[in-house]
Amino acid sequence: MAKKPELKQFGDLTVEDFARHPVWISCHTEDCDEPWYDDTDEETFRPWTKSLPVSPSDGMFLVKGKLTLRDGTIHDGFVTPAFDDGDLGSMQPQIFIGGRRFGFWGGMFGFDEEERQSFYKAAGKGPQAIFPISFATVAGLASGVSSGKIDGFYKCPEDKVVVET
Repeated sequence: MAKKPELKQFGDLTVEDFARHPVWISCHTEDCDEPWYDDTDEETFRPWTKSLPVSPSDGMFLVKGKLTLRDGTIHDGFVTPAFDDGDLGSMQPQIFIGGRRFGFWGGMFGFDEEERQSFYKAAGKGPQAIFPISFATVAGLASGVSSGKIDGFYKCPEDKVVVET
């Protein structure tokens, strides 16, 4: 019987997890035949231990990346490789800053003012020094679209993308 891998919930992933394992895969789509599958849900990821680079056609991956703020400051983070350029809803870049993880794609409802202010406080900077943020996965880890830019905090009510800072 295969040994149960390290399982982590999306919200529990840390910068240290990506230092140990630069690529994580969604268990929900990959591991349905594993005996430990019942211990997982849509938010469960495990380290990817097969060949690199990973492709978006092979599953849902979280890949170590670098995010560069407008002022040139670089932070660790991660990105989900996508098929289409500019598809932030699929790539959902995440940044580790100030001991926390922040995302920029808020779906239908976006991010409230308190969450945005928490990000600025963690960064120690205002939106003018931060946006746009460029991001990319670490070289050699992923194929597909795995780089782009972030202009602010996104929401998509009624099929219209809105950017807030």
